[in-house]
Amino acid sequence: MSQRQRAIALGAAIRAAREKTGLTQEEVAHQIELHPMTYGGIERGRLLPSISTLTRICIALKLDPDTLPDLRDVRD
Repeated sequence: MSQRQRAIALGAAIRAAREKTGLTQEEVAHQIELHPMTYGGIERGRLLPSISTLTRICIALKLDPDTLPDLRDVRD
């Protein structure tokens, strides 16, 4: 799987988790102290988050990182 495909798969998983919580992209971005455009880019698969950002996203969304797609290429 290419890095782009990983980013798209990860973004889709994050978006699905966010939608289950009922939060908006802006609300999550505010909680994790990230610009809303950057957070939106992660959900759309245009950006791969750093490990620290991904950790903050998982905490905010109460998302188990083990349920996410393979992230071997994601580096902090």
